[in-house]
Amino acid sequence: MLSGHRLDRWTPPSYDTYPPKHHTLEGDFHEFTAEDLLVIETDMKRLPRLSRQFQRMLQWRPFASVMEHATWWRYLLEHRLRLALGVFFVIAFVALLLEQAILVGDFRVDDAYISFSYAKNLASGHGLVFSEDIRVEGYSNFLWVLLTALGYVFIGTSDDPYPVVRAFAFVFLLTAGLLTYKLSRRKAGSFVSLCAVLLLFSSTDLFRATASGLETVPYVTAVLFGWWAYCCELDGQRRWSMLAFIPAALMRIDGFVPAFVVLGFESAYSLMAGRFSARSWLRWWVPAVLVWGAYFVWRWLYYGLPLPTTYYAKTLVSLGDPLRGFRQGYVFLSEYGLIALAPWILVAAMWGPRRQVAALLVGLLANFAYVGKVGGDWMPFQRFFLPALPLFAVLMAWGVQAAYQKASEVGAKVTWLTATLALGCALWTGTHANAGVVSTSFERDKLALAVHVKNHTLNNLLASVPLMRWVPRRAGDKLVTDYAGVFSVFTDAAIIDMWGLCQKDIALRGGARGINPIYGKECAECYADIEPDYFHVVVPIVRGPEAYHSIEEIVRDIFQGPAIDRVIDLKRNYVVGRVVDDEEQKALWFLEKRRLGLDLVSREPAPGISIDYPFERERAAGDT
Repeated sequence: MLSGHRLDRWTPPSYDTYPPKHHTLEGDFHEFTAEDLLVIETDMKRLPRLSRQFQRMLQWRPFASVMEHATWWRYLLEHRLRLALGVFFVIAFVALLLEQAILVGDFRVDDAYISFSYAKNLASGHGLVFSEDIRVEGYSNFLWVLLTALGYVFIGTSDDPYPVVRAFAFVFLLTAGLLTYKLSRRKAGSFVSLCAVLLLFSSTDLFRATASGLETVPYVTAVLFGWWAYCCELDGQRRWSMLAFIPAALMRIDGFVPAFVVLGFESAYSLMAGRFSARSWLRWWVPAVLVWGAYFVWRWLYYGLPLPTTYYAKTLVSLGDPLRGFRQGYVFLSEYGLIALAPWILVAAMWGPRRQVAALLVGLLANFAYVGKVGGDWMPFQRFFLPALPLFAVLMAWGVQAAYQKASEVGAKVTWLTATLALGCALWTGTHANAGVVSTSFERDKLALAVHVKNHTLNNLLASVPLMRWVPRRAGDKLVTDYAGVFSVFTDAAIIDMWGLCQKDIALRGGARGINPIYGKECAECYADIEPDYFHVVVPIVRGPEAYHSIEEIVRDIFQGPAIDRVIDLKRNYVVGRVVDDEEQKALWFLEKRRLGLDLVSREPAPGISIDYPFERERAAGDT
């Protein structure tokens, strides 16, 4: 509509010189004669009346419909390059998502089920407890447990929550892409910012973390949200950005680290700039500290320890190898080819938003220093370093934009050269981050571990659940296992985690004899106080019905079995049992504690399932 349009008030200009030059829509220059100017001036006097007639014509419905389509067609013609780029990015994003889904597959890890156990109990009304009413803080991802409990509310507590948890994680993944774009757009164009998102989504590790069921991708998104809020605030007006880091602090127990990095950087910068205000500073960070402090005090009172048992169980990770975490940082940089981004980050530091670039660089350094200090992680998707990946992408986007602007001032050739170099560096890092192209031996080993973890979780742990669920006679019987996640969700046993992640005594008193401390601790002496009811054999957990012929063989095939046997005498105080699938002729072998009045006769808890104690007849015959 043209109602109130400025054409109604238009007056023709006066021309002081002859002939004037006017630029047309086609971009050509034409010289007008005096007769042309007279005609134009006459027509302009008629414009108000013609404008009103034109408005009435536009209000006619059929004409308005035609003009609407004509407007869109004209838009398509005038912006065909932008539309072509939009189509390209849509196709590229969809292709990346499909490729990553194929590369990752049905990746699962037992550790995710530990959080599921807490979420299941919370959704069932039993509170934030582990397994069968064990009050121990064996999780470090409070907010993710709450979201998983919400998923259980929708699907019911008898189902596997992996589908709904993956849906949640995928939403967080898309949100991370959006935040990467918005943060890049603060100092870069839309094309460069979309390329930064493509670079982020090139990481197969990011998609494997999405499929894992762990809090990794939601944590990446939460940290990125904090950085975005911080960079969006103007100088002297910082009020809420520290609160924006609260989701990260609640998503993971060490999520307070980025907030403290921002707090330290901002304080130091304000002091050096001579603009420090104690009132504004306190108003900025005190609300966030109060929120996080309330959560910290609650969990300390509820569980009885200042930190989760997962922290205490992992305190020996660097024992004998203090540089392990720093080596993992080097592997991350080399495996992802991030050295190719260094020139653009340097350009961003020189010609980009220096304060924001400095803040993100300090954040990256703090991330690497923290991982180096705690000793890294074993999971095959760079779990501790993924929060740094979107920051690398944003810094590159800012550097490329700054370099492009400088190059455009020099000439077209330099501009094209800059664009080509930037594209080459992005492709280098993107192909290194993508598992479709195996670029280093580090990546080859990581992919082999990822395949092993997936097959182990699916074909060993989950495949043994139909038999393992029949091992405990009563709900709440203590089952000792080195796979606390799956069995805490799908059995009625009270799970004793041999690594100490969900077992307070092992976490506080344990050591690292004969184990890899990257997974936790061991404590054979602790079992005298724990008084477990059951042990199961190591993988393969499900074997043949004739796999063992004596209790000595069983003890050797229990994780830490010989050491535990010296403490509680497994051979004397426990009996060998097996759960047999009669149709498929598969068996799960276990040890059960001898108890007063224990019935050791064969039984059938379900059709096609039998439980017996094959060596008891030989033992009885030997006793007589």
